[in-house]
Amino acid sequence: MQINFKKYIIAASAATGMLIGACTKTSYVSDPNNPTVESVLTNATRVQIDQLSVGVQGTMRTGLFSFYTWSGSIGREVVYFQATESRYYRELQGEIPIDPAGIMWDWYNGFNQTRRRAEILLQSAEHSSALTDAEKAAVKGFAKTVQAYVMLNALNMDGGNGIRTSFSDLNAPGDLLRPGCFGTYQASLDYVKMLADDGLAALSTASAAFPFHVAKGWTGFEKPADFIMFNRAVAARIAMYKQDWNGLKDALNASFMDVNGSLNNGPKFLYSTTGGDVTNPFWQAKDEPSVVTLVQAAFVPDAEANDNRVFGSSVADGGIAKIRKRTTALAPPDYPLMAYELQQYATNTSPVSIIRNEELLLMSAEADIQLNKLPDAITTLNKIRVAHNLTPYSGANTKDALISELLKQRRYSLFMEGHRWFDVRRYNLLNTLPKDKPTHNVWLEFPRYKQDADWDAVNPCK
Repeated sequence: MQINFKKYIIAASAATGMLIGACTKTSYVSDPNNPTVESVLTNATRVQIDQLSVGVQGTMRTGLFSFYTWSGSIGREVVYFQATESRYYRELQGEIPIDPAGIMWDWYNGFNQTRRRAEILLQSAEHSSALTDAEKAAVKGFAKTVQAYVMLNALNMDGGNGIRTSFSDLNAPGDLLRPGCFGTYQASLDYVKMLADDGLAALSTASAAFPFHVAKGWTGFEKPADFIMFNRAVAARIAMYKQDWNGLKDALNASFMDVNGSLNNGPKFLYSTTGGDVTNPFWQAKDEPSVVTLVQAAFVPDAEANDNRVFGSSVADGGIAKIRKRTTALAPPDYPLMAYELQQYATNTSPVSIIRNEELLLMSAEADIQLNKLPDAITTLNKIRVAHNLTPYSGANTKDALISELLKQRRYSLFMEGHRWFDVRRYNLLNTLPKDKPTHNVWLEFPRYKQDADWDAVNPCK
């Protein structure tokens, strides 16, 4: 995470150990190296709040690799080829069903764990006498925003299965895991919108600074008043999925969107080789032979000539293309050979963007199209096109034509950032995605996680 002092990484590790234990029903014993949840929920010190916050910031990255890679696989951006484990391509490419008790659930556990850790941070702050009311509001705003971000990600993977719209009552003695009911997709969207809006309300009355250390990746967003811009960027994503186009524009206007700014502006997850931290999970050595994220065969042929997101030097070679042509094409057995591989990060400590200005501009263009402000949409789309070495848009000035253009620009600008599968799904275009074999399927959503199904079978939702 590269928080300013290494000691905070060590402290975060202790907090993380505590929180992992809080995710299951267990009998707690006194252990100074693994404090109980109750010890921070009753009257946490400022140091404990700081440690908890570092743990939340660190765990936000958990599940990100599987979220981007599994959704990117189903959305036909990539094929994750692991020579010794065929399920990664057979299940995700639709050759066999996704196993609800299998190996595809790191994203689910990571995002739900982050939601719970953020809730423990929030509750600990509210019950602490060490913080002022304004500082408690700052913690609440941060925690609710984090919850909105991770649970929107989880919801998009779950699709119509929805997410639990309530969960553990942390104040119920003897019961640290009491999940609520799953909502429908729309009810779940309403829930994550509520989280983001609650976060905004708290940040608006917060102290000038957070009462904890903020990772360097949040530079420009490290104060509550500035963190509102990230909160509204998350709210914009939610509004897009709700098809609330006026709400989307309002959220963008309060975010960090900048029509003249760098397309890569925005907060980032940082990685390092420091003990207790993790390295960038997306980085891979060139021409890996047995565990490699390959670019789906149609991605390059479908691109416009001279598009610098596809052609030219990769990020790993000092350019800006997110992909690189392999020395030798590769594919799983019986798949068409794939000549390109993912190379969007230069090193194993390169940062990963959480949300970028380019995405915000593309959301603005989409809202303008849906609101029939077509000239405004074209102006914004041309900023994206010109920035990527393409000529200005010359297609039809119609809503349908511009939606097609928008989705194409999102496909290449937001490649492997967790969007393509959901974009084609929300426009009912799943049937347009390429298949590596005629027998493959394009999944609509992930199945209900077996542990959840088993729990609900024994403990019916009320």
